[in-house]
Amino acid sequence: APGTRSRMMAGIRGADTGPERLVRSALFARGFRYRINCPDLPGKPDIKLTRYRAVILVHGCFWHAHACRHFRLPASNVPFWTVKLAKNRERDLRNVSELLAAGWRVCIVWECLLKSVAFRTEPGAIVDLLAAWVRGQEPFLELFDAEAAVSVSESESPSRGCVYDRHGDVGINGDEAVFAAERSARYIVK
Repeated sequence: APGTRSRMMAGIRGADTGPERLVRSALFARGFRYRINCPDLPGKPDIKLTRYRAVILVHGCFWHAHACRHFRLPASNVPFWTVKLAKNRERDLRNVSELLAAGWRVCIVWECLLKSVAFRTEPGAIVDLLAAWVRGQEPFLELFDAEAAVSVSESESPSRGCVYDRHGDVGINGDEAVFAAERSARYIVK
C-alpha cells in the first residue's frame, strides 16, 4: 500500500547510519579527526579528512546495488527499483569522478565488509588497512567482503570475482577504472 511504503521509506536514514558510525568510531579511536556529510563536496561524502585530502564513502550494499550476495532486487515494483538503483549507481560514479578530478582521494567502504566474518573477528586489521590508506597517497581504494563478492562473467562486469586483490577475506580494489566499469555494468538481478 502507498501509505505503508511512504512510512517505511521515511524511516530510512541517509546519513549517520550504523555502518558510518562504525567506521567513524574506528577512525576516531586511531586519532583521526574528520567532518561528516560535507555539502561542499560532490555527493556529500560521509567522512572528510581535510588534513589528508581524503574522503570516505560508506555505501550500503542494497542502496548502491553492490555486486555482492547481500544485494537483492526487490520482487515487488521491479521497474521502479531497477530505475532507482541504476540512477544511484550512475550518481556514485559521477560523484567519485568529480571528487578525484577535484584532487580528493576517495575510499569506498562497502557495508558487506562491515558485516563480514573478517571484520567481526579481526576489525583491527581492516581498520589498519583503512588508516594506512588515509595516511598514504593512493588516490582510490574500495574495500569489500571478498567472500560476499559475486563472481560474474567479464561480459557482465570486469570487476567482482575477476580483478581485485585480497588481504585475507577483504577485497581490495585500488583501480578507479575497475570501480567505474562495475558501476556502469548492468547489475545482477537475483
